[in-house]
Amino acid sequence: MNLPRTFHPDPAAQPYQADPASTHRVKFDARVDFTNGGHVEAKDFLLDIAGDSVTPERLAEMIVSAMNLLRAGPVTITAMRVVRRGEHQDG
Repeated sequence: MNLPRTFHPDPAAQPYQADPASTHRVKFDARVDFTNGGHVEAKDFLLDIAGDSVTPERLAEMIVSAMNLLRAGPVTITAMRVVRRGEHQDG
């Protein structure tokens, strides 16, 4: 997968729901630019995923939904990898 890549998440995308029982998470670095100016960045952020894979397009939608980012514009994902719960530093 070639990163960084920029996505324009679908506002009608399925909302993200955390699942504390999930066996996998996606660990990522990203930047969300807002349509009214400014941005927010995430480094080594973790989100639960169903199964053991996620597309970068879906990850962009999950980021906007999980953080409840109003006026989100483009999402640039600079790094992402799927990790098994417990195989990463999150404590």
